[in-house]
Amino acid sequence: MTFQECINDYLTQLDCTARELSAASGISAPVISRYRRGTQSPEPDGEQWRKLAAGIAALAQERGLAEITQGAVETAFRDALTAREAFDKEHFCRNLNELLDAFSIGNTELARYLSYDASFLSRIRSGQRTPRDAAAFALSVGRFVARRCQSAGDRERLTALIGASLPADAGNEEYARAAAQYLCAGSSPESAGNMDRFLQKMDEFDLDEYIRVIHFDEMKAPTSPIQLPTARFYTGLPELMDAQLDFLKATVLSRSASPVTMYSDLPMTEMSKDSQFPKKWMFGMAMMLKKGLRLNMIHNVDRPFHEMMLGLESFIPMYMTGQIAPYYLSGMQTSAFRHMLWVSGAAALQGDCIAGHIGDGRMYLTNRKSDVAHYQKQAGQLLKRACPLMEIYGPDRKEAFDRFLQADSSEIGPRRSLLSSLPIYTLSDDLAKRILCRCGISEQAAIVDYVHAEHQRLQRILEHSTVSDVLPAISEEEFSRYPMGLSLAGMFYPGDIRLTYPEYLEYLNQCDAFAAAHPGYSCRRDKDAPFRNIQITILEGSRVIVTKNKSPAIHFVIRHPKMCAAIEHMVLPVIEPLTEERREEP
Repeated sequence: MTFQECINDYLTQLDCTARELSAASGISAPVISRYRRGTQSPEPDGEQWRKLAAGIAALAQERGLAEITQGAVETAFRDALTAREAFDKEHFCRNLNELLDAFSIGNTELARYLSYDASFLSRIRSGQRTPRDAAAFALSVGRFVARRCQSAGDRERLTALIGASLPADAGNEEYARAAAQYLCAGSSPESAGNMDRFLQKMDEFDLDEYIRVIHFDEMKAPTSPIQLPTARFYTGLPELMDAQLDFLKATVLSRSASPVTMYSDLPMTEMSKDSQFPKKWMFGMAMMLKKGLRLNMIHNVDRPFHEMMLGLESFIPMYMTGQIAPYYLSGMQTSAFRHMLWVSGAAALQGDCIAGHIGDGRMYLTNRKSDVAHYQKQAGQLLKRACPLMEIYGPDRKEAFDRFLQADSSEIGPRRSLLSSLPIYTLSDDLAKRILCRCGISEQAAIVDYVHAEHQRLQRILEHSTVSDVLPAISEEEFSRYPMGLSLAGMFYPGDIRLTYPEYLEYLNQCDAFAAAHPGYSCRRDKDAPFRNIQITILEGSRVIVTKNKSPAIHFVIRHPKMCAAIEHMVLPVIEPLTEERREEP
């Protein structure tokens, strides 16, 4: 765990703000904010981290969290800071300079690509500063170099320099990753890579196509009675799988429409080896959604990042339904025991095992009213301790999403976005009306009102913060293959209003003109925009919004520190500029 993740995790557990921690520790709020964003870390042997530990322990005592002691916090901070110091700065600087010098890449052009200040980049090259996430920084540099080296001769020189053996048809990303490993002595930018894959899957996912493939619309929730005992214990691996399927059957076949709460940190590896169990399990989950039940899913994130993301990938289809509210428990869970608690309006499933001994575990399935009421109470207590992993807003939660945007517009902090379509708040009334008339859209007034509302929302944000957008700059040929539409996901418009290429070019120029007329707003064009169907907006140290544009539109507001940090590191053009570094306090 990095120091950034560590301090954010404590703030989540304490449910406190940076301002409260500042008052308790005596460290200024701007410095704590930079610690939370990862742009600055205290010295391992300095006083800052001890003051922070004392402040966190004091706040924990006020909140009755006796397990968070000053000694425990100091140990966690020391481990995080020591891990950071293990980074081989000398090797990194030497290889970075060799790579950039070999291809005559100057600080100014690379800094512009990374959104860094050139003088800060110079200090990284000289070894005076260290990137907040060396692996993610290296991947960013690798991608820039890979795009620069397009000729066969340059590719030969690059592979010779970094000592890589790549196939003849290797793409930019393969060269970028090889260059990143060269810079980091073989380290792998796992968080960026795994988050990249997660977002790519979300970008490519088509809910309508998925529904057609699994014949979801044709599924019939069974109505015939099922003979399950009032209560039963299940032991041994085969029976543990049966217990879960029996719970799903009991829930689907009941008359109850109550929400379902599901938590488990039981290891699923052994169960997944059964070729039929995952299919039956997913079918049962799909049937609960088909029935219209809402699911409170408490995920286990107490595991390596890549494992967490692999698990979340499998939930993308279910997330897209908008019927799941995902949560996680902050802080480390016990390593000796593993537990499960699933509760619906009709049944409850409770189980446990010793870590590493799932085959000797036991589960208890019951539909007794007194038992279900008891476990529902426990599930409610668990949910109170859980933090939202992400908030999901679909068309059925439009009013809630509007309230979220209203509150979010008052939050202070720089916004940075990676867009797959052009921002609606830069669109002029004239161009909007011409596009809508050409497409024969009947809801023109509602759409124009939405454009005005988004413009006003941006104006409110610009009163206290900056906004920086990365826009897709695509050729006419690419546009003909992947036409772009108006970005109307915020109003959950059910259709797709596509632009012509001349309209797109005019719209793109309007973005530049808007930036020139509005201090605090900036935009730049990216010819290699990675996504076509999702937009990413980052409010540093707070949250990330991932918006799926394609109808049905859906918005994911992610707050988990590890996931937010991984997205920040993966989204190349939005790395911290030096304007913050210049304001550093000693």
